[in-house]
Amino acid sequence: MESEPDSQNIVLAAQIAVKETAKFYGSIFVRMVSDYALEFEADKLKEKPPEAIQGLEEITNYIIANLDRYPRGYNSLIYGIAKADSELQGSSGSGSRRAAYSGIKSVLEGSGLLNSIIGTTEDVFEADCKAQEIIKAVKTAVPARHIRGENNQVITVVSNCAYRDACDALLNEGILRLAGGVECIYLIITIFGAEIITKKHLDYKLDEFGEPECRGRIFEV
Repeated sequence: MESEPDSQNIVLAAQIAVKETAKFYGSIFVRMVSDYALEFEADKLKEKPPEAIQGLEEITNYIIANLDRYPRGYNSLIYGIAKADSELQGSSGSGSRRAAYSGIKSVLEGSGLLNSIIGTTEDVFEADCKAQEIIKAVKTAVPARHIRGENNQVITVVSNCAYRDACDALLNEGILRLAGGVECIYLIITIFGAEIITKKHLDYKLDEFGEPECRGRIFEV
């Protein structure tokens, strides 16, 4: 059985994603994400948001310092990204995609292996497998099954997803994809791993949002 991912590594990748996305939205994005993430994290810790904590760096440190109490603290930043994006655009859209791309790119680049696999295949399933191997090596992979589908698609099945807290909160608040439907943090991250390698434009569809499994697919567009 695969173990939980390294929470601190994912928190730091999410922090990079916020900074990169702020280049698109400006500093207001960082402020909004920080505020929403702090509220989310404090709620999970069952305490009031500390008034002394302000800004992205401090909220990131707060999350990391409390990983023993809430091991999936990266959900706080992920929720903050999607909620800020929805507030600025009316739905979870280009900002969330930019953040996911920045986050997964930072993980792949940090491995030192990315340049050796870029452009090595146009097969989406093969590219996904290569990306997943790197993500596993740096301990940021979420346990899931990836299955080759028809027409160069990849079918994914995720049980007890590490990002479920963020997805549940977004769904409860009615925050959906710009294209319609439920946002899937796992799938949006997965498509960019394969995109970076194949240099193709990919998208995803969440076919089943359930307990304990979620099922979806990624495909060319």
